Amino acid sequence: MADSKTKFELADSHEAMDLVPNWELEWWHIVLSASILIFAIFLGYLFLRKSKIQYPNQSKLLAYQDALSGLEKLDASIGKENVIIVSLVLRQYLAKAMNEPALYETHEEFIGRHDAIKGLSEDLKLEITNYFSKLAAIKYGPDEGAVADVDTLKQGAIKFLERIHTA
Repeated sequence: MADSKTKFELADSHEAMDLVPNWELEWWHIVLSASILIFAIFLGYLFLRKSKIQYPNQSKLLAYQDALSGLEKLDASIGKENVIIVSLVLRQYLAKAMNEPALYETHEEFIGRHDAIKGLSEDLKLEITNYFSKLAAIKYGPDEGAVADVDTLKQGAIKFLERIHTA
């Protein structure tokens, strides 16, 4: 076995680093890496951009449908809480459809804010203010019999919602 066909040549080296193959960075390595990085960023941008696009009319319509379904849930057995539900549903609609912070404000803050409900006519703003004031008077008033007819409250709220939605 001493006579083998394969013979290895041993390199004479004084340092171990001389045995490690050298690798040099070439221009095409940089171009390829940069191209892959730019492509990945572009794909990420397209993916995030598509997921965030919302059409204003679509979100307004969805808010309107949510508000209608919320108003349909009014129940005569809960009495005065129906007024709270109507107020909350209308405020949620304003928050979703018009980006209005009415949902997070007290009645006084909403009524007192000068820039409330941008983009609506002054007459409609006055109607909204009066309607919410009427709801607040019922909510915080002592008379429990003020919400005796839930169907009238529901129909009034739906008509008012339609009026705001079509404006």
